[in-house]
Amino acid sequence: MKRILWFIIGTAVGVYAVTRLKKRAQVLAPESLQQSAEKVASAIRHFGDEVRAGMAERETELRDALGIDTAPTEREDYR
Repeated sequence: MKRILWFIIGTAVGVYAVTRLKKRAQVLAPESLQQSAEKVASAIRHFGDEVRAGMAERETELRDALGIDTAPTEREDYR
């Protein structure tokens, strides 16, 4: 009876371990890493766009506050 119990416990642990390892292998697969990198790159681009928009808005506010009439020169987009 003891051997059957240990056999069942060992089988359950083995199935659990194999399942977890398969999931981990999927996460570390090249396609998954590519998708993760694309998400990070997209988030960084979005952050940069938001910062540039905020800078332009603040520059306009400062120009209005200082009474500078000249429009800011167009800057090259460095992306």
